[in-house]
Formats: sequence, C-alpha cells, structure tokens
Amino acid sequence: MSGSPQVTNASAFEKKSLGIQIVLAIVTLGLYTIYWHYSTAKQLSEGTNYDISPGLVTIAIFIPFGVLYTWWKTANAAEAVTDQSAVIMFVLFLIFAPISWYWVQAGMNSVAPA
Repeated sequence: MSGSPQVTNASAFEKKSLGIQIVLAIVTLGLYTIYWHYSTAKQLSEGTNYDISPGLVTIAIFIPFGVLYTWWKTANAAEAVTDQSAVIMFVLFLIFAPISWYWVQAGMNSVAPA
C-alpha cells in the first residue's frame, strides 16, 4: 500500500456518542477502552484500505509496551477519517490519549452514514 489510508467503505463506520463513551470508560474503570480499541480497529479495518488486525491490536494492549503498537496502528489507520497525521495522533496517544480518542471517534462519526 502506498500513500495515506483512504476510506473505502463508509458503511463500515458507525456513529457513537463521545459522551456515552466517556461515561462507560469511567463506570467500567477503563475496561470500556479495551472494547473501544477493538471496535475501532474493526471499523478501520473494514472501512479503509489500511491493514489493521482488531484481534492483534486488542491483545497487544495486554503485552508490555504492546499498547504502543496498538496506538501506532490506530493512529495510522485513522488518518483516513481525520485530518491529523499519524505521528501527531500517536504522540497525543502517548501524552493525553483522550484527545486522540476524540479525534478518531469524531472522524469515524463524520464518515459514518446517517
């Protein structure tokens, strides 16, 4: 694959409320974020031309430093739905992950069918 990832199937994306996601992350003491990573990777895999494995991305969260792999793959795939570069999103995942989470989800919401 060459160039930046592109949206190839907008119907693979679903709109999700950022407010509800924040509440779920708090109520489940962060466990919802694991599901969010899986769900996001699955949508990005099905909706873009970027090769990302939802299962591998989710498993990597539990391996020391594996979350870096997860964030890198998510940031790269999310270039298709956001106007942010993968490097900027990855750095923000490292420094303050909620901003990247917001950008990725807002980008998926913007391409998801109504």
